[in-house]
Amino acid sequence: MSEIASSNSAATTAVANVKSVTIEKGKQVVLSESTIASMKTGMEVNNQLLSDLAQLVECTITQSEKFPKIAELIALQDSQIEF
Repeated sequence: MSEIASSNSAATTAVANVKSVTIEKGKQVVLSESTIASMKTGMEVNNQLLSDLAQLVECTITQSEKFPKIAELIALQDSQIEF
């Protein structure tokens, strides 16, 4: 049977990879002359999606910062288990 144990260094590396993700807020789409309803809806969806995606990335980074501490606690428990 092989050992399964928590790795603080793996968790730290994973967090660093998550933190490297960036999302540019991009340009907000503006359709000043279009009167086509679907074009206006597309514009609104695009503009909201950019904002939502940026918030998702920020939230994911915030939550990922907890994982090294969790891995540390699990590693401590792992060290007390005899394989």
